[in-house]
Amino acid sequence: MELVALKQAVPDLGDKSHYDRIKIFGWWMHVHKAQATFTGADIAKCYDALHYSKPLAFGGYISQLVVKSELLKSDGGYRLENKIREQIDRAYGTPEITVKVTSLLNDLAATIPDMAERAYYQEALICYRHGSRRGAVIMTWNIAFSHLCDHVISKRLADFNARWLVSFPGMHKKTTRVITTFDDFAEELKEQQVLEICRDVGIIGKNIYNIMHAALAKRNAAAHPNGIVIDQVQTDAYISDLITNVVQKIT
Repeated sequence: MELVALKQAVPDLGDKSHYDRIKIFGWWMHVHKAQATFTGADIAKCYDALHYSKPLAFGGYISQLVVKSELLKSDGGYRLENKIREQIDRAYGTPEITVKVTSLLNDLAATIPDMAERAYYQEALICYRHGSRRGAVIMTWNIAFSHLCDHVISKRLADFNARWLVSFPGMHKKTTRVITTFDDFAEELKEQQVLEICRDVGIIGKNIYNIMHAALAKRNAAAHPNGIVIDQVQTDAYISDLITNVVQKIT
């Protein structure tokens, strides 16, 4: 978690006392910066970074927290007492497994070859980080499907149009229809039909088709009001699967 995100994790951070802010900043440095200890100067940097008004000195506040056994003196600075750290963990922390998966998903951004897709993926991660799992699912599907359509346009358009006549002959009874631009996909075909044509002509293999077919069903469930629950585990797997096994594989 970056320091700016801490303000969102702790919505009333600006209204808390200096004592509480010191403990929360100390917790952030322990957990998210991997610092074993921190100093008054470290706390001051957090205040500056978030544009909070500082006291004239932090020494008095830190001394009081030490007297109350909420901070412990240590080589090179101070550290939170274990019970205090556990309290803040429960209030504002993120489970370790979610931290690891979030790091994985963040790292995936650098592996997306197209810069526009990479920027869009970053927006999907914003949804993900703020608990908007349906939004993250929908946006990640858009990236994967857009990537497939771009690939067809740039490398396999003639093959796609020829196979369309075979896979869905009824759509061409009045006139032969063809895809010429990216927007034509949305105007002429349903997403499932695009997947089937791509599978039939060999643009995507069976494995990628199966992944995208299942992902489309999940996207449809996420896009409409219903009682379907999309939890953290499902969202993690969905994003990772589409980026690693679709976007990175279709080249």
